Amino acid sequence: MKKVYTFCIGGTGIRVMKSVVMLLAAGMKANGYEVVPVIIDPHLDLEEKKQLNSLIELYECIQRDTVRGQQTLPALDGFFATPMESYEELNGRENDVHTSFSEQRPFGEYLRLHNLPPDDINNLLVDTLFTRKSLNNRLSVGFKGNPNVGTVVLSNIMKGADWMKAFSDSFQDGDRIFIISSIFGGTGASGYPLLEKTVREMNDSPVLNAATMGAVSVQPYFSLKNPETTGSDIDSCSFITKTKAALSYYQDSVRSDYFYYIGDQRMNIEYDNNEEVQDDKAHFVELVAATALFDFLYQPDKETRQKPTFMSRAIADDQQVLELKSMGAGYVGMTKCIADLSLLNMLMGVLEKERYFPLRIERKLTEAFYRDAAYRRLQEFMQRFKTWYEELAGNQRAFAPLNITSSDQSLTAWINGNELAAQDDSYYLLEMIKASNHAPKEENHDNRLRHLLNFAHQAIHHFTQNVAQ
Repeated sequence: MKKVYTFCIGGTGIRVMKSVVMLLAAGMKANGYEVVPVIIDPHLDLEEKKQLNSLIELYECIQRDTVRGQQTLPALDGFFATPMESYEELNGRENDVHTSFSEQRPFGEYLRLHNLPPDDINNLLVDTLFTRKSLNNRLSVGFKGNPNVGTVVLSNIMKGADWMKAFSDSFQDGDRIFIISSIFGGTGASGYPLLEKTVREMNDSPVLNAATMGAVSVQPYFSLKNPETTGSDIDSCSFITKTKAALSYYQDSVRSDYFYYIGDQRMNIEYDNNEEVQDDKAHFVELVAATALFDFLYQPDKETRQKPTFMSRAIADDQQVLELKSMGAGYVGMTKCIADLSLLNMLMGVLEKERYFPLRIERKLTEAFYRDAAYRRLQEFMQRFKTWYEELAGNQRAFAPLNITSSDQSLTAWINGNELAAQDDSYYLLEMIKASNHAPKEENHDNRLRHLLNFAHQAIHHFTQNVAQ
């Protein structure tokens, strides 16, 4: 199976990848590619990174649960359809990316400045390039918005690293590369061009060197609280200046085939200025950046190195709360998928209580199934999906196309601005029964989680397919 190695660089890369995982779970198509996430962030103890790793692992388990049986079953066509494999598993857990970043020293010690005599003229050069604060910062908490620091450290980390060698060895003809980063911070702004350059100059691997490559660069979309009151080293007033500087460099240096720009000029939301925690809520810009990966996977290969194709996205109406109409036609497919997964979440709350549901007998969706580890994993994922959507809907600007109601109310207005024919959950349960009755012979197996996801998706799609038309 073709793979897309998806490099998530820095905090923004991590948050965008979270949206990628949610969209894959919701049924967004990856054009037959298996997704291989590779997380690059020097912040060793960042909770966001740990949560993303656990979310990816959860997705992997659920997807594999749907294809297990007496013999391996084909991937589903709806929820959790796309295989995902972590980079460490791909290489037998022998090439952990994170060990390359286990650097606890301050940046100054990393440069071995203590070897310079006090009267050495190179001290003046160091003071010109880096502030004393940057030199004293521990690298284990990231680059704190300093791409000049990130460029030095990441360049050394990528040269000859075991995980880069393993990446080169595992890469096959037909595989692709996609890089997710920000342009206004430290890790992403420095990591993207370095990674791209490293790949393009791997002359000992012709397949990798000639691979179709895409990237999304996220421009500023939030601000941070005043560093004078928070004591932070990061000042968001410099975001625009850093972006302009990076763009001027990218103009002639980008070596990806497809390059996507995403951002929000309003920068409405102000986050806590805490680089050690970075507990930011999911944001619409991150969701839009995630869709760039899916667009890239449907773009044609470029057989020869040409100038990159530059792309961006816009919304139809500049509203603070975005729904189907204000977002525009380009977001309909994405919104349908998210609505579908939210309807699955609603149905899961109903099915456990349905004592006379025919599929309890015909497909063995009994009490034992709802206590099974596979179903419990699905429940955990759905709870995290629910939190993710609530964060999107409550952020500024808000992504709030759904009118999520309780199951005892009419469900016709589940998607704002689009009336569905299903008035309550019984409509979906009936369609699940029909889907089970008309299932092809190859679906006569004992994989109960697959039955649930398969028939639920068919039932939901029956009522939401008009949204995408």
